[in-house]
Parts: sequence; structure tokens; C-alpha cells
Amino acid sequence: MNRLHFYLFFLISCMVSTSCKNPFGNKKDARFLASNLDTYKNIDLEGFEIPTVYNLNGEFAPGAYQGQTRRLAQLQEIVDSSRNEPILWDIANALKVGGLESIFSNPDAQNTTTSSSDLLSKIDELNYDNGNTTEADAFYDLANRFVESSQAHYTKTASNGEAGMITSGAKKRHVNENGLEFIQIIEKGLYGAIFYDQMVDDYLRSSQSGPDNPKGNNQSAVSDYEVNGTDRQHRWDEAFGYLGANPLTYPNTTNDSNGDGKFLANYMFDFSDEIEEVYGINIAQKTMDAYIFGRSVLKAGEGFGPEQETTNEEALDAAIQDIKLYVEASIAASAFHYLNAAISDLTNEDKIHHLSEALAFIYALSYNSEGRISFNEVVEVLRALGWSSTDNSLSGIYEINLWEVSDSQMEDAKNKLDVAFPGFADVPF
Repeated sequence: MNRLHFYLFFLISCMVSTSCKNPFGNKKDARFLASNLDTYKNIDLEGFEIPTVYNLNGEFAPGAYQGQTRRLAQLQEIVDSSRNEPILWDIANALKVGGLESIFSNPDAQNTTTSSSDLLSKIDELNYDNGNTTEADAFYDLANRFVESSQAHYTKTASNGEAGMITSGAKKRHVNENGLEFIQIIEKGLYGAIFYDQMVDDYLRSSQSGPDNPKGNNQSAVSDYEVNGTDRQHRWDEAFGYLGANPLTYPNTTNDSNGDGKFLANYMFDFSDEIEEVYGINIAQKTMDAYIFGRSVLKAGEGFGPEQETTNEEALDAAIQDIKLYVEASIAASAFHYLNAAISDLTNEDKIHHLSEALAFIYALSYNSEGRISFNEVVEVLRALGWSSTDNSLSGIYEINLWEVSDSQMEDAKNKLDVAFPGFADVPF
């Protein structure tokens, strides 16, 4: 009996039995998280030995992703600046003019030779480049509202209908009159609108790191090979840069806080243990494996000219599919985590803090045009929580009154998310 026949037999048996057991053991059915690279475990990349780390100064040299490092540092500085009330600097301008020393004090965030490493123009970039700046405008507006509200209400205690400060845990946080915590939506929202979008919908596209890149995977097509490698390799490195992982140590299993990563990599690490316990798959390690494997395929297959390229495109595509799957799963796990926290919170202040984070992560899921959950399905999850019924953009968030979102609404949102990520609603994230 092959696997398919066994599974059909199991389903038929369940129809006449009340004591069915999971045919896959105690773990949940993990097939939706199955690695696309399993087929290529023993692949021969023409003698190139796949390394254990993403070393751009070693086996993968040359390579670089300085722009991504700058943007992560710029967002970190924006987040850090929000911890002191009132907000006295122009956060919207910091999104717009990125890299100027007058704005950013962190050397990693600065780019004194050019202002091309700003954040605003990278928000939903494919649409931005085509003249649709709706998402970028919404984040710009959100930043302006944050600063204006902070300066006007930082001395007040927030309540339903009154903007001001809440105390959640050991921290004071600024919210608007509906309980929306601006900085959570800016920070986690940009995980999706820049980092996730740039990674899965931009640099991992066929026309960038894939086979349809017109410059190909060869040295002769680029003038800066000695710095960035081939154009396809450089696009791949840029996709990796947005993950926010330390290329030599992530995931560091001895570090129980972030695994040597920040932003997306941090949250991926945080929930990998829970997913591994239930599904038997460590998504942080799988993501790094896929990035290292894909870069190995590109390095092994490069040539001096196009006729010398030998890139294994099927193996590369398997790595791309793994990256997209596991990063999406980590964002979904983060959304479940904050919904669970908000449901279990004992105070309204804690609830609206965690709900702000949940909304941001759910919205972030919408930036993958080929994800397990579609944009329209993300919108339905958000509407379960009170998002605008007419405005699907980020601006629709202003219609939600977080003080009044009920546990049943949050359970409904979890159930809708669970359709795309089966079993996640029951995982103790």
C-alpha cells in the first residue's frame, strides 16, 4: 500500500470509526510545511561544497548587501526614538530622506554619499515604482499622526476615546483615541511593506535572482563583480539582507532571545521551537538552509559569460519556495502569538498593545502575491477585528476601536488565519 492509498484508507476508516488516530504520529500533519529542498539533499553542484554558513567573505565571495543593512538600522533608530515622549523629531521625514547624518545617529543607518537607501521608496516597491504610492503615503501619514498625537497628548492617560499614554507591562506606550499604538504599526507594518515585500515579491522574483534576470549569473555582464558578485547573486544577497539574520551564527540555539537576528529573523527564531514541537520542522534553520543552498547553486553555476553558466534552476526554485514558505509561516505565527496574548490579557492596556502588534503582523502577510494566504483573505481576517469595510489600505486601520474588540472577534480572526496555516490556531504560540 503506497502513501496515498494509506491516507485514503485512513480517511474512509475515520468515517465509520470514532477513535481515529493521527496517521502521522503525535505531530500535526506537517505537509503544508514540508521542505521543497528535501529532493535535493544529495545534489552534486559540480564539486562545489555547500557551506554551513552564509559567508560572503568565504565560499560565496564576492557579495554584499549594504543597502539592506542601512534600512534595518534606520528602522531600528526610528523605533528607538519612539521610546521617549514627547516625540520631537520628524519620523515621516526620516522615512523619506533616509541616510542623512542629520537624521540618523547610528553609523550603520547613515549613507552620506547618496539618499537612495531611504525607507519610503521601498515600501511596496513594485507599485511605488509604477507610480502607486498609496502604501508609502499611508505609512508617511501614520508617522505624522504619531508625532502630532505624541506632542499633543503625552501628558494624558489614554482611555477609550482619549489619546495618550498607557502602561503595559513595565513600559509606557502612546496610543491614539482608538487605542492604536502607532509605533507597533509602523515597525511591524514595515516588516511586511519593505522587508517581506522586497524579499519575496522583489529580489526572489524570476527577473531578479531567477533565470529571467537579463544580466544572468555571469561575471562579464556586470561591472562590479569584484564587489557584489553576479547580478543574480547580488539580488539573492539583498533578499537575504532583509531577513535580518547574522549570516555566520543564525540561528544560534544557545541564545533564547533572538538567535542572533533582528526584526523578521528574531520573530522567526522566537516561534521556531513551538512549530518544531508540533510539526517537527524548525523554520529558522530551514530558512537559513534554503538561503545557503540557493546561494551555493548560484555560486556553483556562475560563468564568465552566459555560455558558461550551469545554474541548476530547479534546485534554485526549490530554495526560493522554501524561503517564501517559512518566512510567511513565521509572520503568521507572530500574528497568532499576539492574538493569543490579547485574548488572555487581564487589562485593556495590555490587550490594545498586543492587538496593535497582531494587526501589524496580519497586515504584513498581504505583501506576498504568491503566499498561502491571499490579499483578499488577509482583508477578511482584518475585518473580523473591525478593519474598514471599504478601505483595504493601511488607512483602514483608523476605523478600528481596539478598546472594544472582543475575544470572539479575535477567535474568529484566528480561525480565518488557520485556514491558510492549518493547526496554527491550536499551537501555544
